[in-house]
Amino acid sequence: MAGKKVKRMLAVLLAGAMVVSTAACGGNKDADTKSSTDSGDGAAGQETVAAEGEEGALVVGIYGGLDSLNPWTSGRITKDMVTYVLYETLASCQSGSKDLDNILMKGYEKVDDNTFDVEIYDYIKDAEGNAITAADVVFSFEQYMQNWATTVEAVTAKDDYHVELKLNTTAAGAFEYIVCKVPIASEKAYNDSADQFASTSCGTLPYTVAGGKDYVNGTKIVARKTGTYWQTDESLIYPGSAANAEVIQFDILEEPTQMALAVEEGRIQFAQYIDPSLLDEVAAKDNLELCMVPSSEDRGIMLCMTEDSPFYDNLALRQAVLYAIDNEAVAEACGYGYGSPSIVTCGNADLTIGYDSSWETKPYDYDPDKARELLKEAGYDEGKLHLRLLCNNNKTITTMWQIIQANLLDVGIDAELNVCEGTTYGSYRDGTSGQYELAYAGPGNGGYVTSDLWNTLFNRKNYASGATWAGAKDDKLQELYDKIAAPDGYTQDNINAFYEYITDNAYYYRIYDLPEYAAYDKEAVSDYFVDWNRFIRANTIALSK
Repeated sequence: MAGKKVKRMLAVLLAGAMVVSTAACGGNKDADTKSSTDSGDGAAGQETVAAEGEEGALVVGIYGGLDSLNPWTSGRITKDMVTYVLYETLASCQSGSKDLDNILMKGYEKVDDNTFDVEIYDYIKDAEGNAITAADVVFSFEQYMQNWATTVEAVTAKDDYHVELKLNTTAAGAFEYIVCKVPIASEKAYNDSADQFASTSCGTLPYTVAGGKDYVNGTKIVARKTGTYWQTDESLIYPGSAANAEVIQFDILEEPTQMALAVEEGRIQFAQYIDPSLLDEVAAKDNLELCMVPSSEDRGIMLCMTEDSPFYDNLALRQAVLYAIDNEAVAEACGYGYGSPSIVTCGNADLTIGYDSSWETKPYDYDPDKARELLKEAGYDEGKLHLRLLCNNNKTITTMWQIIQANLLDVGIDAELNVCEGTTYGSYRDGTSGQYELAYAGPGNGGYVTSDLWNTLFNRKNYASGATWAGAKDDKLQELYDKIAAPDGYTQDNINAFYEYITDNAYYYRIYDLPEYAAYDKEAVSDYFVDWNRFIRANTIALSK
């Protein structure tokens, strides 16, 4: 046991010495309610420092900036943290649940396997008093579809308060996913905006951003309460739509140490999120509390399966690579005691609908000797195979790849790590780009596998190339996926058959799990709401003083 531990730590140390290539890549850095679990002796002898916002403001630190406030353009989860304080969706659903919570949607009827008739409330108004009708829902969906690939084939206003939503799939969860995802806004408000919501906002939640000094790109965003909210029936208000603070200031703190110091010193009251390397330090402060949020990011790698890839038609080689990876060392190095090695090929026991405990077999558990044997079986002598590892410039993910690089070198595989900035990385990640043999995937694993996880990784119908995301053209794989996506096809037998196929064929491998941790001043914060099992809704944070 001790020898294995030492071996893992040697891998971590070796990884730190790896040469990282940035050739052709950018090298710049880039629904639960709070339970009362207060512990410790309090901040005795510590002076409370006021958060650095205007009087009475709630100041929330977020770890990344936004290119724009436009609710329909793409962005990281930090974009969602701001967008859903300003805009509502038709409904919401906690990751891992099948139950919809209506918000703007009064109800819906399933017309056929692909078509849904959605009714919205007839008294919805945005923060400026503009009425929201079915035409605005159509407008919002069309804006969203300009920036995101969706399962929506057509969206039509039938009258002022009914929308026909036609999907191009019968897959379970497709309807639930899209009605919970698209922010709804008034077309009039958008057209009246001086910059089409780039630095201003107007949604149906009672907060707006006025632009000017309230929107300083890369530094801060200030949302101010309007005082009116369209849903006057309190029994129908979604918990995530609560409006507690008069003013919400988002401070953008991209450096992990900045975020930790800000919450420790009281300059912010809530931090989303704390870097794993700083969690012990933050948790040691008597007045601070950690809030764990399950990560719906499947932290796994995909193997390029195009015909010119060494992995094409070479199962032994794919298996050799997976057996070479010490995922316990990765979890230790990336999670600082808060991560855990994966025991499944993909999926999350708490979030993935259809997850089965029978999957928990530790497939491809670290075995370098077996990896060397399989490498020979695959036709490669030591040092004769060169693999390119594609990585974005996230510090934690880079650490993961450095350890994998060391693991591969240890079994005789020459591995080159290419670290790219986000935009370049996104364009390279498609297997047909020709830019990698191994790449970090990171799809969402919450909800139905046909909504994101397997739909993103393996459904060839999503991609113009006619191949999977990693470039595979496996007819059997698509056949098994289509069975799950068929009407009434979301059965445990079908799900397990697909899982076993991708596991046996070594197409993908989840490396480790690492939850996100927010931190807050428990003397200042009395309540909050976690939405989608992903992030804390800042508008729901209640201050106790």
